[in-house]
Amino acid sequence: MTSSLRNSLHRRTHKERSQLAHRARFGALEKHKDYVLRARDYHAKQDRLNRLRQKAADRNKDEFYFAMNKERTIDGVHVQDRGNTAMPMDMVKLLKTQDEGYVRTMRAAGLKKIDKIKSQLTALANLVTFRDEDLENGDEPLDESELETLRAAGILSPQSKHKGKRKQGTTPRHIVFAEDDADVQRYLDEQHSNNTTSSDRSTPSHVQVDLGWKTVDQVKSRRQRKHNDDAPDTLPGEEISESISHRKRLLKELAARLSRDTQLRYTMRELEMQRQLVGKGGRRKIRGVEEVNADDSDSGDEGEDKQTPKQKRTQKTYKPRIYKWRIERKR
Repeated sequence: MTSSLRNSLHRRTHKERSQLAHRARFGALEKHKDYVLRARDYHAKQDRLNRLRQKAADRNKDEFYFAMNKERTIDGVHVQDRGNTAMPMDMVKLLKTQDEGYVRTMRAAGLKKIDKIKSQLTALANLVTFRDEDLENGDEPLDESELETLRAAGILSPQSKHKGKRKQGTTPRHIVFAEDDADVQRYLDEQHSNNTTSSDRSTPSHVQVDLGWKTVDQVKSRRQRKHNDDAPDTLPGEEISESISHRKRLLKELAARLSRDTQLRYTMRELEMQRQLVGKGGRRKIRGVEEVNADDSDSGDEGEDKQTPKQKRTQKTYKPRIYKWRIERKR
């Protein structure tokens, strides 16, 4: 039979045996080539362990070389010098200065963005009066975290820290002590008469005369009608929800940028401290590195009264070290 005829005949295709169904948890079925690789790896590891055991058995405990005088060990492990040379101090100071300049530039860019966000938040009407009775229809009051962020940014006045503080939106109370019921009734009558006279004085006695001038209310109403005509047809509920989500997004971004500004300010101080420590002069350590917690305030750092908003931080923030240099007379 010729070779061409032999190749033209149909031959059976031999397939590799697969893993049995009840043994599928053991993975693919191992073939001979897989066994060879596994056996070679196993024997190579065993040979290496045998050589190390032989070296440990043949080791001379009294072995000594003069090069051992210059070497060092840490917990019995030989530590070898990699040959790195120390940089000169002038170059280290220059690098520290460049790092500090870069951090200062990034912080200045971040402060500009913070001012932009603060201007957008200040334009919102419900940030100035955040009491429930002052809110318009559909507006939601600010929660405590949002108020804390606004206070840290300086948009709202900081909250009083004394114990006798009262809740926002409540009127102050004036306690009057009376001897008997007659004094109470006399005081109430006086208060009622005073309120009546003050209301009479506040009401205007003259009648306004129409002189043909356009009042502020008329101008505002005309502008409002024009704005309503130009505005697209949107539902009021959608506008309110969109404004609330926009406010929350701005507050979230403001809180993140305030936290980042605090970290950059601490980094600048730490770099400056490292550059000063390289120089000359006696100094004494006042305080080490401290982790900033949620209740720590940063009002006394470099005369800045900004505080980091209380939030769940993903990164830890540390206050820089504080040193005090000895006073030296400069020539």
